[in-house]
Amino acid sequence: MKNTNTISLKINEQIREISGDKAFMPLASFLRNDESLPGTKVVCAEGDCGACTVLLAKDVGEDGKLKFLPVNSCILPLYLVNGAQVVTVEGIAKTKGMNIDLHEVQQKMVDCNGAQCGYCTPGFICSMVGAVEKIKSENKTITEKKAKNYLTGNLCRCTGYLPIIDAMTSIDLNQVTLLKDRYHSDEWIKKVKSIKSQSVIMSLGNKKIYLPTTLEEALKLKEEDHSIKLIGGSTDVGVVVNKGKIETPKTMALYHIPALKKITSDESYINVGATVSLSEFENYIETHDIEMAKILRIFASPQIKNQATLIGNVVNASPIADTIPFLMVSDALVQLESIHGKREVVLSNFFLGYKKLELKPNEIVTGIKIPRLKKNEYSKLYKVSMRKDLDISAVTFAARIQVDDKRVMTDVKLALGGVAATVIRLPQIESQMKGVKFDPILFEKVSLDLDKIVSPLSDLRATKEYRLLVAKNFFKKCALEMGRSL
Repeated sequence: MKNTNTISLKINEQIREISGDKAFMPLASFLRNDESLPGTKVVCAEGDCGACTVLLAKDVGEDGKLKFLPVNSCILPLYLVNGAQVVTVEGIAKTKGMNIDLHEVQQKMVDCNGAQCGYCTPGFICSMVGAVEKIKSENKTITEKKAKNYLTGNLCRCTGYLPIIDAMTSIDLNQVTLLKDRYHSDEWIKKVKSIKSQSVIMSLGNKKIYLPTTLEEALKLKEEDHSIKLIGGSTDVGVVVNKGKIETPKTMALYHIPALKKITSDESYINVGATVSLSEFENYIETHDIEMAKILRIFASPQIKNQATLIGNVVNASPIADTIPFLMVSDALVQLESIHGKREVVLSNFFLGYKKLELKPNEIVTGIKIPRLKKNEYSKLYKVSMRKDLDISAVTFAARIQVDDKRVMTDVKLALGGVAATVIRLPQIESQMKGVKFDPILFEKVSLDLDKIVSPLSDLRATKEYRLLVAKNFFKKCALEMGRSL
């Protein structure tokens, strides 16, 4: 591995070398304080409001050009953008001498009066440009529904959303020059590939950053120092670090390891690598399990999903994690590796208690294997939260049920989140339902046993009584909706 004190990235048109402790800085702080690019705002410092949104290109697409995606820069440490290009709101318009040629998105925001105080506007602009990049590249059109979906990560407290949505739906894609074309540089692409092919160790006093390019290197480092903390997208850790609750003096990121960024499938499994983002997983799973795709649409904002990883959501081990119920009823297999070998753990056995995992100090989670739906097997996934979009769940539910030609349930898997210290399976109820004919009355009857099985806590999101009632209602909802498919 190469010992260095710098990481490289491109900000708009300029290549920057970042050294020392600054490598741990949030990207937003660096842009504002070091680069004098104050268009990027910091408000919540949690990735919730979208004021810090920028466009980030870490990967080269099949067309040989960078893919620009909106991300929250307030929770994104600089060491996670080594070899990437950032475009801020200042880089979206074209400057010609003293004249500024507004991007089509910016012009429509002006025409539709989409800004008032203007504080949130730069983040909206970046999110809208990110949406345009994707929609135009896919030769699709902007609808009101898409506009709302792409803007779920941006908050406006004065203008209101109607003029902003009007601005987005009135964009003429024929007038748009994509950032991937405008900022394309063969020289920079070559440098990006060079950066990503070189493993890096940054030593900064008592701090270290490891960016390996092979799994073998990563496993060796973890074996030598168990205190190294692995960082995925930093969408959770970044928040806690910003709040001063933890420090990450020794971190390792795996995003330069190509093998871990793949999604593959065969007749039995979908295999998801450790650094596959939730956006990438959402795009893939849509053709395999529409129920999971639906949950991911309201999991979080595009900015979060473009950075967060499926494995990160699993390893974070939250009892209200939105992906875990689906993975648990799928009997997904967590893939673990160390220099001593590989092993797989069924997800329901991976969680030992609140934030406790069946993970040895020298092991790394390299991926997860998700069994594909079998013939006559159906799934249903639900989430209840105070807001529909971009909110933490109060209760989550998952069911995966296989029936025969006579509607007898030959296999039943059920999971609940938000009612215990971990997401849990319900073996007592599953055994009551297995071998019985599918009947909504049965679902309602077995749901009454939840009072004896779970004992949720009351907190700011929901009371114990509310969580139990929601869980019971999920059984009824599942019976009604799944029954229509049988």
